[in-house]
Amino acid sequence: MDPVARVRDFLLDNIGHMTHPGQASFDSASQHWFVPIYCRTSRGPVVIGDVELDQQGHILFAPSREEMLTRLSRTPVPTTGPRHTREET
Repeated sequence: MDPVARVRDFLLDNIGHMTHPGQASFDSASQHWFVPIYCRTSRGPVVIGDVELDQQGHILFAPSREEMLTRLSRTPVPTTGPRHTREET
């Protein structure tokens, strides 16, 4: 069972093409996989949640679309340093 492929299929079926899974990590204490969910934005990919799976690939937890949209709306816009105009340089 590939947890990333399982989450990719789940996201495409239930959330949409603007999301994609990240690299899976296995928690040996709980024997569960955790796969981050990324959303494609104009600022680049942003993590908006995690999917938890058991060893057989059953999804134990996945945030709802509404939860992910709320997290995305709370993502701060990155700021850059001061901009210089041509006259200032």
